[in-house]
Amino acid sequence: MTKLWYWRSLPLENRTGSYIFASLFFPASNSDSDSSSNLSLSLAPNSNPNSNLNSCIATLLESPYPTPKENPQLARYSICAGFPRIVDGQFQVWTPELGKILPFLENLLQQTETEPQNNADSSCLSPPSHLPFTGGWLGWLGYDLAWEIEKLPISKTDSLPFPVAFWYEPEYFAVLDHQEQDLWLAASSITQLDKLEKKLKNYTGNGRDEGKTEEKKKKKNSSFSSPFPYDAVDTYISSFSKASPDPNSQSPLPYFFCSQSEYEAAVKQAQQYIRAGDIFQANLSLRFATLTAASGWEVYLALQKINPSPFASYWRTPWGEIASCSPERLVKLFPKGEAETRPIAGTRSRGETPEKDLTQARDLVSNTKEIAEHIMLVDLERNDLGRVCKWGSVIVDEFLKIERYSHVMHLVSNIKGSLKSESDTVDLIRAMFPGGTITGCPKVRCMSIIEELETVRRSLFYGSCGYLDRRGYLDLNILIRTLLLAPYDKVRDLLRKQTKQKYKSEELLDSPPASFSELKTSDPLDASVNTSYYCESSPWGVYERQHSEHLHLKSNVVWGQVGAGIVADSDPRREWDESLHKAQAQLAALKLLNDGS
Repeated sequence: MTKLWYWRSLPLENRTGSYIFASLFFPASNSDSDSSSNLSLSLAPNSNPNSNLNSCIATLLESPYPTPKENPQLARYSICAGFPRIVDGQFQVWTPELGKILPFLENLLQQTETEPQNNADSSCLSPPSHLPFTGGWLGWLGYDLAWEIEKLPISKTDSLPFPVAFWYEPEYFAVLDHQEQDLWLAASSITQLDKLEKKLKNYTGNGRDEGKTEEKKKKKNSSFSSPFPYDAVDTYISSFSKASPDPNSQSPLPYFFCSQSEYEAAVKQAQQYIRAGDIFQANLSLRFATLTAASGWEVYLALQKINPSPFASYWRTPWGEIASCSPERLVKLFPKGEAETRPIAGTRSRGETPEKDLTQARDLVSNTKEIAEHIMLVDLERNDLGRVCKWGSVIVDEFLKIERYSHVMHLVSNIKGSLKSESDTVDLIRAMFPGGTITGCPKVRCMSIIEELETVRRSLFYGSCGYLDRRGYLDLNILIRTLLLAPYDKVRDLLRKQTKQKYKSEELLDSPPASFSELKTSDPLDASVNTSYYCESSPWGVYERQHSEHLHLKSNVVWGQVGAGIVADSDPRREWDESLHKAQAQLAALKLLNDGS
């Protein structure tokens, strides 16, 4: 049974989602009057979700403000949410295991509702029906949900300390309507509404957000926004092949979980599948990791400044933090059963001047190869949507449209359809997940090939996050341009446990490197355990020893993942280079934070 929320409306006053989030949910500690205990960051993904969870859990689903002129409705709302509700002594937080995730979501939507008590209070309003989220659940679905939907081979283990699915019901939250400049507060009691309003009034900017400054508004409202200066970052990326980092930089080089030769070999194998007629195109991705002293919130703010996106999100959870600046929607379900997906395929860098920017756009829309790939993916998404939509209702209402962001522009299309009467919200997820733009075409065969060729399991990367409204609506992005962060000491302990389980029965390498270099403890790994981790050919332990000077300085391990679409005439070397450069915005944010620039 889901209890509804009390509501209050305030003027938004041009504040951003980041600003409101920082106002309401910092500091995240037991000094907050609504807290009960400190956040536990050492839970394993399958541990009891009803213990050690508290007010440190928080979520931001943010659209950029000022709203982009090209598609203002795409970025109209932002959502900020606090810690989970407690019902009958149980935190309303769930991490269903693979095989039970979609039935769990079905069960959530079948819960009955009760009205809040004392709803005659004049200070409490009913939310307007146009708000996308009026209460319900926030969470994510990792890429590995695909194994629940389709029969796929399993050749890799999950290598990240995040559960494949995480959903929770917030105690209180805020919805920002950037278009109408309304701020809607929702809470489980009138007293909480008063506290939220007081926090907003007393906030002094300690969340390190600059979302209310006039200078920022004027800059973002300009007719042309020149891209982020990447000269320094290009130099940084060109140094990836160095054996050790630049001694003058405080930022360690990223570690890649497969070598250039391995990646190029995977591209060539994918091309063999294309020539054999198995697939038309495949998306092959590449994971990287590094170390940083910055918090996930600081990383998120840096990413948003460099690359503001309409489906950005920040998650503070028991397993770590997620900072995402995704520009892509997987699927949205509107009132009256209207469904929408918005694939992105085709990219160019922004021009330094309006004239050069226009040249880049013309080059993108006139490139026959990229247009063909885009059309193929649009057809794939039309197919997926058609599985659960009424016959004849699926249409492409935006086709090959240019969408500009701070440093790149994309080719985007939009596909809509009307859900069948016998189909529901979870059926829509089942039909659309995961997005075709991050798998390839045909989707199921591509996912099998991805599992074969990529060196690590995708885990949470390329999955989706967003909200599931109590009315049955949902909005999910695709987790691209995303960084996952976890405290080094907590991850080290978790990886030791996982490594013991994974390698107990496997043959030792002649000289096995340490999974994490700090093995000089009272509880070392058993001598029979192979402590190489992730990729045997390029173990993380080697990277750690190369960057051992950072281990006592840097507090977080950071993971990212980038990819490229592979077709028959792809150049393997160019695909490798493209994957490296797709990491630019993420690495730029980390470098700026690490170096204090």
